Amino acid sequence: MKQFLFLVLATALAFTSCKNNTTAKVDNAFEKELQEKFINAKEGDVIELPEGTFTLTRSLILDGIKNVTIRGKGKDKTILSFKGQKDGAEGLRITADGIVMEDFAVLDAKGDCIKVQDATNVTFRRLKVGWTSLHDTKNGSYSTYPVGCTNVLIEECDVFGSADAGVYVGQSKNIIVRKNNVHDNVAGIEIENCTGADVYENISTNNTGGILVFDLPDLQVKNGSRCRLFNNKIISNNVPNFGVKGTTVGEIPAGTGVIIMATNQCEVSGNEISGNNTVSACVISFMALNKPFKDSIYDPYCGGISIHDNKITRGTGVTDNSVVFGKMFSALFGDKVPDLVTDGAVNPAYRNADGSIKDDQRICFRNNGNVTFSNMDLLGKGKNRSSDASKFDCTQQALTEIKLNVQ
Repeated sequence: MKQFLFLVLATALAFTSCKNNTTAKVDNAFEKELQEKFINAKEGDVIELPEGTFTLTRSLILDGIKNVTIRGKGKDKTILSFKGQKDGAEGLRITADGIVMEDFAVLDAKGDCIKVQDATNVTFRRLKVGWTSLHDTKNGSYSTYPVGCTNVLIEECDVFGSADAGVYVGQSKNIIVRKNNVHDNVAGIEIENCTGADVYENISTNNTGGILVFDLPDLQVKNGSRCRLFNNKIISNNVPNFGVKGTTVGEIPAGTGVIIMATNQCEVSGNEISGNNTVSACVISFMALNKPFKDSIYDPYCGGISIHDNKITRGTGVTDNSVVFGKMFSALFGDKVPDLVTDGAVNPAYRNADGSIKDDQRICFRNNGNVTFSNMDLLGKGKNRSSDASKFDCTQQALTEIKLNVQ
């Protein structure tokens, strides 16, 4: 615990220093020179960023140039501030394979801080990314935002202030998110409609929700699967939701540890999930949102989920009933939401002829300590709600490690 408090204090001091540094005046000559480096980059180039704080007014764009490295002198030494940005929605916008970004900061972009789209082999390493005005509804949605990518590595980054998700990976495959410090976002880490993700050794604290794995309808890439969340610290995520109302993440209640929604083959193990006031971990279908959808290919159910061998201690605060998920929990449980919750909804295609659930589609909870449990029986409107966890005491085949060939 002393080590954790020291880390939080160090983060706060570093953040305060970073915030003070963002008042630099615009250096038009530097901005022009940097824009030219991005525009004129050739395959294999290294774009070196000097030490200092630099205020920029336009997005930096790298389009179609392979194997470029963008390297600073350190995430607390090279700071690109987009406060007062006039042109472009993102700080950095990249559509290029083989991109490596390391050792610099991107702060206060007008929209998303770093967006990488439709790229293969993408590395975010030792970056500081976010908004210096914390918990502000005017902040952008995503700090790190790879979407439609293959082979994504996000490691050792400090990510904060996002009004949707800090570390977000969407509609991508082959992903590693590791050893990041993710704090003061609505969602700390979100894996959405992705296939093949390992999320481990991260600290996700002081967000609204710690780690979310979602599949949503009406997206180009459908029905993600195969996610491992392990050896993370998901601690005290009790920040009031400051996201956009009506969005999925905008419905997450303060005090959420882990939510697995409408996805398949997900393993959650070896995590410390503590101090979250509403719910420690839940496995739910998309129907829990009570939103209609028309996507005929979309599977709104969870299957093949295993939550095992975690250390779980709930928070001591009250349930947040200001948003959809929170209202549902509060209506059923008041301020005593069980540690582990599932809505009990099962896709009929997951059942055998005798009505039993196929082994590889079962939802399993095992060896999580002295925890409370509830099957909410969502589709039955709670009529058969049960705290009997014996039907969920099972195992799933362990998922294999994601391996990446990135720099």
